[in-house]
Amino acid sequence: MVKRTSLKLIPLGGLSGIGKNMTVFEKDNQIIVVDCGLMFPDDDMPGVDFLIPDFSYVKKNKEKVKAIILTHGHEDHIGALPFLFKEVNVPVFATRLTIGLTKTKFDDPKIKNPVKYNEINPDKPIEIGPFNIEFFRVNHSIPDSVGLIIRTNIGTIVHTGDFKFDHAPIDNKPTQFSKIAMAGQEGVLALLCDSTNAEEMGFTLPERDVGKTLLEKFEKAQKRIIVATFSSHIHRIQQILDVSKKLKKKVAISGKSILKTIRVSSELGYLKIPEKTIIPITKIDDFSIKDVVILSTGSQGEPLSALNRIALGEHKRVSIMKGDMVIISASPIPGNERAISNTINRLIKRGADVFYESIAGVHVSGHAAREEIKTMISLTKPKYFIPVHGEDKHRVQNAKIAKSMGIDEENIMIIEDGDIIKINSNMCKVSGNLNPQTIYVDGIGMGNIEDIVLKDRRKLSRSGIIFMVVEIDLIKKIILSDPDFTMKGIVYIKNLKEIIEKLTKIIKDSVKEGFNNDIMSRAVFEEFINYKVEKFIFKKVRIRPIIITKVVSPREC
Repeated sequence: MVKRTSLKLIPLGGLSGIGKNMTVFEKDNQIIVVDCGLMFPDDDMPGVDFLIPDFSYVKKNKEKVKAIILTHGHEDHIGALPFLFKEVNVPVFATRLTIGLTKTKFDDPKIKNPVKYNEINPDKPIEIGPFNIEFFRVNHSIPDSVGLIIRTNIGTIVHTGDFKFDHAPIDNKPTQFSKIAMAGQEGVLALLCDSTNAEEMGFTLPERDVGKTLLEKFEKAQKRIIVATFSSHIHRIQQILDVSKKLKKKVAISGKSILKTIRVSSELGYLKIPEKTIIPITKIDDFSIKDVVILSTGSQGEPLSALNRIALGEHKRVSIMKGDMVIISASPIPGNERAISNTINRLIKRGADVFYESIAGVHVSGHAAREEIKTMISLTKPKYFIPVHGEDKHRVQNAKIAKSMGIDEENIMIIEDGDIIKINSNMCKVSGNLNPQTIYVDGIGMGNIEDIVLKDRRKLSRSGIIFMVVEIDLIKKIILSDPDFTMKGIVYIKNLKEIIEKLTKIIKDSVKEGFNNDIMSRAVFEEFINYKVEKFIFKKVRIRPIIITKVVSPREC
């Protein structure tokens, strides 16, 4: 008789915000990992490009890891794979489009072994160790998305992935309700359910509604049209191309990521490009301004994106003309609201008519609203309910939905990143936490930036820096010259000359005080002067810049 051991479930990301989705399933000393995504930084993380999950547990147990399964091709589900594969190389299972998008990320010479891709056929289950995995197609804002039915000898886990219910999707591939219902009839031990839109009442609108709105806007446009959307939103790109073709407009593409997506998705057959519709961005001046549509990146206000460069007047090919129509066909990712608002305001000041989600209906979500979540719960009938993919407020609302559907409150698990959940037919409990670190990717480096580093960066961005050079003779115990001051990023200070004179006196007095207290170390002098100057600056100017003192001594003790 086979011993029925508990299943271990460990979320390494995806529960502290929108992004970093990564979940470990472990049973009988074998591991499968579902998704491996990145997360974009908040405004208070200056210099950080993005965040990735803490892979420590996976690296520590890499001999147990048998596969990585990707639910779909969005960055928050596949973006961190190149970083993981510098340490771990295991087979990747994904649908055809997701594999195509993932392959574009692996151009790093540090990844020595080629990735072993296995294409998922949603109609063919796979066996990986103790896991029998069946896939079901779901609708989302990118084609080829799937949810998972993970069967083990202690029960079945359903992982919805990112989903919504769209009964007439652009690719004519609706959600496979029959598979979900069949799993529910067999018995579902736990449902891991997308929480992103759990606050939204009713149903998420179908993607085709956006196409109707885009047609209305395009017909009214008197000059050029500039549309910014997520580079991975293939259904949205398809509708923009189709509407443009219908109105005999030409589409120019601006932005490397969207060009890459169009290339990959069209080569694989997921994007149908109407004949003679796309033109090079270099040819836009060859056509009447009413006949030109520019499809760009920058729906999230990204600093280097095409739309932001247009808004700043720094784009090589496109300058806003009064009356240009700009459509931002996306919703803000949490943390990007200020950047998007700044981009919109700049475009308006340059004379553009700007339409965006909250005023124009030019975007619909790819995530399930409350009634769709209820339908998922009704179909699966889970014993345990675990809200995933979302901020705390989203997951709490999702938990309330589950309770309203009759799931016992003690069987609803609101868990955190790093929690170790042990589950079997009789229990579902948190047995500990891995205490995962926040891993930042900063330029070409990555690591756990200490809180003090981010704190210093925030201070630099708000209050600037004061750098002081003080020349001291440590043998004669005298200051050799007036301090030299350099200030960067300091907002105008009233009576600056007077402030510098007072700072000079404070530094000289500090040096004398230091010698009187037998201080003979440059490092101690620097720390002592920093303290005195910081205290004075805050008292007089009410700012807290970074203070750096460099003591120079011609002769050491």
